[in-house]
Amino acid sequence: MLKAVCYRGLRMKHYDLKRALLIFSLFCIAFFVVLFWQQNSAIDEVSQLFPVYKKSPLLKKERKLPYPPQWHWQCNGKHCERQKVAPGVSAVSLSTCSMLCGSTQLWPQPSGPVTLGSKTATFNHHQIQFKADAKEPAATLLNHAIEIFKDKVLDYVQDVNYTVHDTDVEKILVHLKVQHADVVRLRLDTDESYHLTIKSKAHQLSVNITANTFFGVRHGLETLSQLIWWDEYSKGGMLRIIKNASVKDYPVFSYRGLMLDTARNYMSVDTLKRVFIGMSANKLNIFHWHVSDSQSFPLILPRLPKFAKVGSYAPDMTYSPEDVKELMLFALVRGIRIVIEIDTPAHAGSGWTWGPDEDMGELAVCVNKQPWMLYCGEPPCGQLNPDNPKVYEVLETLYKDLLDMTKEDELFHIGGDEVNLECWQDSLSSATQKKYGDFHDLWGDFTLKALESLQKANGGKRIPYVLVWSSNLTKRPYVSKYFNRSNIVVQSWGSSQWPDTLDLIQDGYKVIISHVDAWYLDCGFGRWRETGDAACDPYRTWQTVYNHRPWTQQGVNKKQVMGGEICLWSEQVDETSVDARLWPRGAAFAERMWSDPSLDLNTFSISEDVYLRLNTQRDRLVARGLRPEAMWPQWCLQNPGMCL
Repeated sequence: MLKAVCYRGLRMKHYDLKRALLIFSLFCIAFFVVLFWQQNSAIDEVSQLFPVYKKSPLLKKERKLPYPPQWHWQCNGKHCERQKVAPGVSAVSLSTCSMLCGSTQLWPQPSGPVTLGSKTATFNHHQIQFKADAKEPAATLLNHAIEIFKDKVLDYVQDVNYTVHDTDVEKILVHLKVQHADVVRLRLDTDESYHLTIKSKAHQLSVNITANTFFGVRHGLETLSQLIWWDEYSKGGMLRIIKNASVKDYPVFSYRGLMLDTARNYMSVDTLKRVFIGMSANKLNIFHWHVSDSQSFPLILPRLPKFAKVGSYAPDMTYSPEDVKELMLFALVRGIRIVIEIDTPAHAGSGWTWGPDEDMGELAVCVNKQPWMLYCGEPPCGQLNPDNPKVYEVLETLYKDLLDMTKEDELFHIGGDEVNLECWQDSLSSATQKKYGDFHDLWGDFTLKALESLQKANGGKRIPYVLVWSSNLTKRPYVSKYFNRSNIVVQSWGSSQWPDTLDLIQDGYKVIISHVDAWYLDCGFGRWRETGDAACDPYRTWQTVYNHRPWTQQGVNKKQVMGGEICLWSEQVDETSVDARLWPRGAAFAERMWSDPSLDLNTFSISEDVYLRLNTQRDRLVARGLRPEAMWPQWCLQNPGMCL
């Protein structure tokens, strides 16, 4: 009996427990339903305030839908004045006001006469038609340039549905004419000038771009893309173009270079393409690729694959011959030539250590030697071994690979700076020690042998322009002893206050200017190590870059200045930050090289026009997917003249 009572009590306890669990479960379900409903309601409220925009197949990145205008701009003299939008007032966007008020929004500013009309027209990208008047081989390049231009126009579009709206024109016919179709490779004497006209008739615009070469037409298309913009106030967003224009344009300097170091920090092929996109937008025409250094050797050479095998950071941090070919073509259709530099005899450590394994002896000395401060400018150390005759055989093969890959037979950069004589004195044979009382002469003899290897690699023909970095060897009395004025060009990188550049010009040498105090874009970011000099200061602002005109210095023969080059060494930059380091400072340099505008010699102040045009150019680079540095607060842009 007692057992039965206990059993019934136990069953009742189980029943109560199950009922309690059921009630608890129902309560939890109800709680989560309410929580989920409240969460969705909150999401809906946020969505109304900050809509989620869908990506369109037309657009390469997400775009914002237009909001009702808050401000509009009215041209007053040379300024666009910001005003509140008032009922019944036709609002004018800042972009449209800027294009029509004051100066042009072209960058770089053209060298020749420019006439721009005051009337504009809306259109859509489907209405642009092309007629290319060029024979092969230029015709193929021109077709590529047309497709690139179309992409630039699409980059401006911020609403995929804008084509449903009526436009002011029915057709824009772009006629491209190349006079000399056989010129499909850039050289220093290549004619890059062009003439662009836009004329309106009824509901049609006729655009004509004529040039002697493909490269001139390409520049003309670049300028045409700058006469087009996105007007966010017109029907919620429309493409707009100047209706009448005439631009005659040409570069002041034939060598307009940008140097990028990919040895300290590797940068991908796609990153280099982004650099080319920025260069082409600013009409820079030479990419100086400092591909190797003592830290790494990422370039795969067909005849000497061990360089990259032992010298790259990783197998996927290399550049294959196919990569080089791809980059050459990508650059060519954008008006850029590539000059690859493998620096010698200094800056040669990683990659040069395979000699003993191939019975070639030590190709380099002082590799990773400590304390590094005694043997090189930054770790790791490494310098070619002038005692080893195999070094010159390797250089000949290396140069032949570079010539074959790039097909560049007019310009060739051999490096040649910052040789540490103590490294050689501590590493070379006693016979060499006795032979050279001054190791500058050993350096000079090495250079002569390297130049001989280059000539052999080029089938016995001398390269018309061999580039070398300025150094102690390019100073008196050594420079005239080891460098032939007829084909050696010195890239002068020392301070503009030093006598180096002027001395070279007075001694009859052609120069490319890269003064460290104006055109080194890696400076001003602090030390990256605790020992030794590890940074150049201060930061070179775009104003500093823009104001630098060393060819106006007394005693400089401008005819011997082939051009200039901005330099970005990569100790403290990689592909995540390269855009901001290069732009818009690189654009400021580009205008200095293209048209070399005059400066106020009394104050060296920069006009408001330059600020506004450069900011517009920066916006174009952003539209094309680059991430340039900001120039100023956006308030300054919206209130022209108020910040200067």
